[in-house]
Amino acid sequence: MQTEAGFDEETIERLEEQSRLLLKMYDAEFARDPSSPATESSRSNMIALRHSISQIYGKAAASEVAHSLRTASDGVSADE
Repeated sequence: MQTEAGFDEETIERLEEQSRLLLKMYDAEFARDPSSPATESSRSNMIALRHSISQIYGKAAASEVAHSLRTASDGVSADE
């Protein structure tokens, strides 16, 4: 898939993989202690990656990655 920002399916898959890894880390930290600094740090990392994707690849890529996370996380929103 080629889009206006010039990224291809391989790029999207790599970004999705990185995002899923960060989401797993966040979920693990949240399960341990929802209010810990490690949980907040993991959440911040997810937000930073989402903003970076949007700035580098455009909103279409950010939306596609966020959508894949929503469907993979069984109701956990990637837009927090």
